[in-house]
Amino acid sequence: MVAESMSTSTKSATELLIKSSTKSKSVAIFGGGIAGLTAAHEFAKLGYQVKVFEVNADAGGFFRSARRKEDQGMPSEYSWHGMGPWYNNFFELIKEIPFDEHSSLYDNILSRPVVFGLAPNSGSAHFGDSHSGNVDVENLFCMTTKEKWLWCWLMGKAWCSNTRSSQKYSNINAKEAWRPYLAASTLSTWSSTFGPWVGSDWCHVSFHHVAHFFRKQLVTKYSYHHQADSEGGPWEHKARMGWLLLNGPSSEVWFDKWVDDLKKKQVEFHWQTPLHRLCFDNNSITAAELANGETVQADIYVLALNPFSAADILDRTPLLQNKPQLNLFKPLVQQGPHTQVSFRIGFKEPMSWPRKRCALVISDSAFNLTLFAQEQAWGESSPLGDDIQSLWTVTACVSKVPGPVHGLCLEQCTEEQFLDEVLFQLKQSHALDELVKKANGGKSWQDFSIVRITVWHEWAFSPEGITSAQPKWVNSTHTQQYLPQQKTTIPNLVLAGAHTQTTADVWSIEAAVESGKLAVKVFEPQLKVIPQSNFLVLTILGKIDDVLYYFKLPNVLDVGLAVIVILSVSAIAFGIAG
Repeated sequence: MVAESMSTSTKSATELLIKSSTKSKSVAIFGGGIAGLTAAHEFAKLGYQVKVFEVNADAGGFFRSARRKEDQGMPSEYSWHGMGPWYNNFFELIKEIPFDEHSSLYDNILSRPVVFGLAPNSGSAHFGDSHSGNVDVENLFCMTTKEKWLWCWLMGKAWCSNTRSSQKYSNINAKEAWRPYLAASTLSTWSSTFGPWVGSDWCHVSFHHVAHFFRKQLVTKYSYHHQADSEGGPWEHKARMGWLLLNGPSSEVWFDKWVDDLKKKQVEFHWQTPLHRLCFDNNSITAAELANGETVQADIYVLALNPFSAADILDRTPLLQNKPQLNLFKPLVQQGPHTQVSFRIGFKEPMSWPRKRCALVISDSAFNLTLFAQEQAWGESSPLGDDIQSLWTVTACVSKVPGPVHGLCLEQCTEEQFLDEVLFQLKQSHALDELVKKANGGKSWQDFSIVRITVWHEWAFSPEGITSAQPKWVNSTHTQQYLPQQKTTIPNLVLAGAHTQTTADVWSIEAAVESGKLAVKVFEPQLKVIPQSNFLVLTILGKIDDVLYYFKLPNVLDVGLAVIVILSVSAIAFGIAG
């Protein structure tokens, strides 16, 4: 007890010492999304004076939710999103945000895992959890045994690569990489998961990002313990398990509580206050000019904006454009924004599902639709809206494929045409209808009365194409080499955002949190940031492959296979000769 008391006292003294040494330092953070809030969280813990400047009227960036009067209280979001078992920094972060006086957000706002299925137009839905503790890829993607092994072989080549994967495989389209190994129908089913799961659709996403997304999901060494709840006893969230969702709209259960906690830590928030440009002199940022004409001065500046906004701001400060890391923003955004449009369907009657927390990819849909009924994860404290008993949140993940109704791709549709398309594509899925009928006494979802359908309010449809005031960036076959580091050559300027270099290495909540921590770590090296884990054998093979790649030799698995074949043939030959 004495030793414990001394340890606690020492820890408290250390924290006070750190805070006293940083108390006079001020930080200006531009961007109130996850990365910016994470940086504010960590700086505030260390005693810095923190101000956050955000273009929106609320926090959360692309992950925030809204509940608007014009939608009669029906909540909406940019897209529905979950948290995988490899979201290490995210889970550790929300353990530090209080839910109430006695518990944290981690203890209160996470659902149990969802189960994901693929719902084609014909046939039944396929789920990947028929083998306990493992992923049944044959059943999930309708693969033959031969296709499964070829799929695994190609996946393994990326898993056993470091430099080759980030430099070469990141430039190869994922769907095209698997095309020689899978039948056309299998390839279509497999690639339909890229948008809903990886976040960058099959038109854009690279082989590198898809392969390593699934590596993190399948082999992460971390496990997160959760307490018993109304559904059962304590449980562990670990590799190969389903993703968790928030148990209410993201702003209401997460961001609002986070902002309140940061305010208690003396963090100042300035809403609807966009950054215009940075002032640079003597290899230092001397001030930041806001769009309203005001000037902000601080010891440290954190640029935590989406890369399109960051590129525009750097354009207004020509002296910064050619600085290392900052000169990467123009090529980083050269492909333009990613269009992923979500909408909600509110039903008047409650609707049941045959499996708990059942999420779906409508695998044959032209717009690559993915849906989840929110009431499966939300509690009673999160109303669905006036007269709404069941609320589907649906996201269209592909924007460049023509729809079957109007022959237009999503980017060219009016809002009315878009809704025509997505409703028709949902109706085309026999598997979706079969699931609903199974759980609702034979009643089709089309027989449930629809109260309201709304598209996320930031999307503007026009004859010139769909646009958003906040363009979204995602990883693609043209981005990996341009990802900037958090640390710049300017001593008092750092970068944060899921578009910067992280071990998560894919645009995600986890990458945003990791980047915010890494930005603070530039000034506070003792800050703990959890890197992604890997199997030791994959790490060793990756180092061997780095050597092979340097000498322009094939992948380590190809070389290994060739060696095995040569040795086998030699052994047979010696046996015959002997």
